[in-house]
Amino acid sequence: MTRRSIMAFATVGLLLLASGPGAEALTIHSVNVPQTVTLHGVKLRLNGAGVRNYTLIFSFGVYVGALYLEHLTHQASHALAEKGPDRIAMYFLRGVSRSELRSAWRKGFRRNNSSSVQTHLAHEIASFIAVWKPLHNHARVFLDYVPGPGTTVSVNGTIIGHFPGRRFHQALLRIWLGPRPPTHDLKHRMLGR
Repeated sequence: MTRRSIMAFATVGLLLLASGPGAEALTIHSVNVPQTVTLHGVKLRLNGAGVRNYTLIFSFGVYVGALYLEHLTHQASHALAEKGPDRIAMYFLRGVSRSELRSAWRKGFRRNNSSSVQTHLAHEIASFIAVWKPLHNHARVFLDYVPGPGTTVSVNGTIIGHFPGRRFHQALLRIWLGPRPPTHDLKHRMLGR
């Protein structure tokens, strides 16, 4: 059995163990991922969570990504169509430089959104990418969407940006739920598969 398949098997085991009755948090790579969060007075449930692995010569975890929705779904199209609040949580397992972050965001928007969407949202996307500074190990990033106000970005509890509009939020969600996510394994896990 390869190291990757062992890690995948262990993560599935953790998901199954932590999702039973009374489970308050899911533990992935020593990160406690809450089963529920409250956003703008709405209780959101953990739809799914997994590790964003990066492979050079060997594979290592970059962050634990979690998707919170009001209505759970296994379908990306349903998650993207949700009109209520939602949250993408990123719990970093290692430090990431500003250039790495900005490059990853740029690539994510480009690979998962049509050219017309990118053109229409060019200002918002550029502003979003510009707010990022280096992140240290154990950084907590929340991308919170509330209908009306829009998407709020916070790092370790400090708001670093706010981006109005549902269309921008959907473009952001597509980074994980679109056709070319950071990894397909992470997409499947965030969709609770």
